[in-house]
Amino acid sequence: MTRGRSARRLLATTATGALLAMGLTGPAQAVPEPAPRGAPPAAATADGLLSYVGKPVQDATGRFVLPQGTRSSTASATDARRTAERLDQHSFNDPLNSLAATDPRRPPVQPGGPEVEDCLNSDGARSAFGRVYNRFMWCQRWTLSAVRGSAQVPGGIKLATMDMDFSAVAYGRDDGNRGVTVFFRGDSLALWPANGYIRADAKLYQRIDCEGESGCGTSDAYVMRPLSQWMNTWHSWTIDSDRSRSTAADLVLRHKWSFEGYLVDSFNVRLPGSESEKRTIRCDSATIFGSKRRGACIFDDVTPHLQYSVKDPKVDEVAEHIRCAQEAPYCATWPAKDTAKLIPGKFVEGQRNDLLALHRVRSAKTNSPIADANRRVVRAACAKLPTHVYDTSKGQECDEYPFASTKEGAACCDPPAFDWDYSILGVSGADNNCAGQGLKAYYRSDRILYHQDGFFVRITDTPVAGPATCDVTPGDPETDDDVDPDGGGPIPVDHAPTANAGPDVSGDEGRPVVLRGSASDPELGTPNVAWGYRPVSGVDPGASCSFGDGAAATTTVSCTDDGVWEVTIHANDGVNPGVSDSALVTLHNVAPGFGPGAAPARTAVAPGPPPGPGLSSPQPWQVFRAGTAVPLVAAFTEPAENDTHTCVTNWDDGSTTSYPAVDLACQGSHTFAHPGMYTIRTTVTDDDGGSAGAEVLVIVYDPDAGFATAGGHLASPAGAITGAPTATGQGHFQFNPKYLPHDEGPAPGNGKVRFDVKGTSFRLADESLEWLVVTPDDRIAVKGTATVDGRSGYGFVAYGHDADPDGFRLVAWPLSAGAYPQDTLSYDNRPGADYDVDVADPQAVDSGSIQAHH
Repeated sequence: MTRGRSARRLLATTATGALLAMGLTGPAQAVPEPAPRGAPPAAATADGLLSYVGKPVQDATGRFVLPQGTRSSTASATDARRTAERLDQHSFNDPLNSLAATDPRRPPVQPGGPEVEDCLNSDGARSAFGRVYNRFMWCQRWTLSAVRGSAQVPGGIKLATMDMDFSAVAYGRDDGNRGVTVFFRGDSLALWPANGYIRADAKLYQRIDCEGESGCGTSDAYVMRPLSQWMNTWHSWTIDSDRSRSTAADLVLRHKWSFEGYLVDSFNVRLPGSESEKRTIRCDSATIFGSKRRGACIFDDVTPHLQYSVKDPKVDEVAEHIRCAQEAPYCATWPAKDTAKLIPGKFVEGQRNDLLALHRVRSAKTNSPIADANRRVVRAACAKLPTHVYDTSKGQECDEYPFASTKEGAACCDPPAFDWDYSILGVSGADNNCAGQGLKAYYRSDRILYHQDGFFVRITDTPVAGPATCDVTPGDPETDDDVDPDGGGPIPVDHAPTANAGPDVSGDEGRPVVLRGSASDPELGTPNVAWGYRPVSGVDPGASCSFGDGAAATTTVSCTDDGVWEVTIHANDGVNPGVSDSALVTLHNVAPGFGPGAAPARTAVAPGPPPGPGLSSPQPWQVFRAGTAVPLVAAFTEPAENDTHTCVTNWDDGSTTSYPAVDLACQGSHTFAHPGMYTIRTTVTDDDGGSAGAEVLVIVYDPDAGFATAGGHLASPAGAITGAPTATGQGHFQFNPKYLPHDEGPAPGNGKVRFDVKGTSFRLADESLEWLVVTPDDRIAVKGTATVDGRSGYGFVAYGHDADPDGFRLVAWPLSAGAYPQDTLSYDNRPGADYDVDVADPQAVDSGSIQAHH
């Protein structure tokens, strides 16, 4: 197979509904690629997998791998036959329901109609391969699964899973364009756990891979959407086949196509991707179907067959004749033969062996040596039939099977080919004519090529729907090769399309930037469109881009790194060489962030596990004993998947650590040797210099570090009592918290805290103590619950400093506003100062003393 850029064609996607995908069809320049095919953007990776072929399983090492599959990389007629036989895929179009000339088939704007529902609801669609419904439609209703696991060790566990039930439909076409359009829609989404590593904002990247004989069109650009945006809307891609790459009859090429994708979880960690089962398409430029049909692609993993019913009064006599012929030698046929007859072409479930199939040749009405020879043999044999078998006086005609328009007909076959037998019988002239017209319509509807396509005939006893009479329209030169054997005359002049990529644009890495391109075609109006890209300058290795709707001239592009990129629009009409135009996209670096909003970092608690953006550990005002580890997890956001990050944490005790981020989080731990209140500050910096910071206040206590005693007065300033902002007065404080000899903490076993303001109603009395901090430099903090003015439901922190002069601060708040002081306060004699004991700035006392005892 050819996979180099010189062999690449283009792939298109058509937007349906409000969202969509990427691509292009037809001959065009190859899209430059920033990395080899199959190498998605460089990003942090984790053990896990995205699978199109079933739920990932674990191997002996604990790694998640694909279940056993049956994927094949060859694209040959033999391989297609084997696939059809293995999966029992067979096609049927009732030709008697469509005898009149029909318009060439082309893909719809989006899937719909009874055939689509019938296909999607069938058992065959609910498999890793899907179902080839007929030569022009394939469908699948299956599950796309992903798992993120723990480290790659035996017995590794699942950390998160994703299961997306989806529908997919693909359409062939015979309107002169050699292409197939593939549609994908998410139907339901299951995430476990609901708030885990894989969430609805995780990014699913998908594209169509095409291989086999050279000339199959693909683009290296993925379509990227959050999982939620793949749901309930059809997304599409179009694969094209370059006729110039074929030297075979009818310029036939066979290609294998598959879905290819990977998942970037909600923490910018890429789970390795995979491909779906591969399906075969056959594309040709045969001229025998009319000038409007001189280009087509059909699905080849199927057993094509014609069907007649013995319950159809329009063809019942012909159907009975073929049934008998196919049962030979168990059913007597004419002409009589002394030995057993072997007659080919019978449809058998699960069989697609071209040695037993019929193969179309030119009809006897055209210059066809094989068909002419078949007719000569039949005419001579029919002349010898007895009148009870064939009676022209009753309006009968001499019917033959295999058909005169097949290589296996009555004159078959010269050595070394097998010499098949045949059958003739007198049947109603009307039946014979209707069956013949049905055969001709079948050749068109299943696009049966001369000599190349093996097909079968199935006889049923099922009552048929459709017209009661065989109304046949006059020969149509666009579809009737017997009337117009050369295919409908010269090909009309087709003008080339035009493409314009629009102006150069700029934006931010990892975020959509609008591209205002345009494309037009004199015949089609809008040609097939696809976008490609390449890095120009300032782009780190491994970065890539994806398009919001790669099949639309006006779309968006998102790239995983800053720098200058070139985007190229390709337009193709399926006839002329493709055209293209380029524009530059300049992207700026976006700094990482610890979460939305402007709230103080110490109040940002993520809804883990795993953590969302912000500090999830330690939590604000969390209490630890001195000498025990304090774990840190600070998750951040980053729109650019290609960026790498370095974390620096200042622990507020004189030590700082630097380390790489993991899973979009700064993670570490630290042990504090001494009691205190520590404001831990963490900064994350990306490889382009952008940074963000977060901080959290923690409490470290030590029952053996000492206790405190205090009593005295200070002037309570205006504004300290929030309920009476103008009130002032003499404040009287008293506290003596102490850890008893066997206290483990954090609550001290002894002591009290009292505070009142003379001339006001403000009086605070503790109800319980929660922790006590006495620092080596004689700073004191004690937290608890209290009554204020005799009413319960308040929290407090009392600060003291054994210095010269001594200092005291009281902060009180309603517990309905939170477990620790934030914005809603009842009292604070140093409003605006920090709550960290080192910078709490207690007010100098007027009288009394504060003592720290070690």
